[in-house]
Amino acid sequence: MFEKKPLTVSNYANIKHNIGNGKPTILAFGMSHCYSCLAMSKVFTEVLQEHPGFQIYSIDGQKERIVSRDIYKLKEMPVQIFFDAEGNEVFRHIGAYKKAVVDIILKKYGFE
Repeated sequence: MFEKKPLTVSNYANIKHNIGNGKPTILAFGMSHCYSCLAMSKVFTEVLQEHPGFQIYSIDGQKERIVSRDIYKLKEMPVQIFFDAEGNEVFRHIGAYKKAVVDIILKKYGFE
């Protein structure tokens, strides 16, 4: 059986230019020692396998405290922030979702 692996963690400075580049984007903030964060990351890995053109990035909210706390005002993990193609935040969720729920959110917010 295929074991789902978590997303590779990205450095925010290396991916922030992709927000608003004409494609919807998801930032998945989490921490390496958080079970729910890893579970959510694995869900997004599965989404990327089905839709390789999607822009979904895992950000370590603990290592990138200034980004998570000061830019995105996060207080808990995991958090997923969904941006439209123009870079506007359209949805934010705290906690973990099952893939079926993520699929509904993706469809609702134009991730095709």
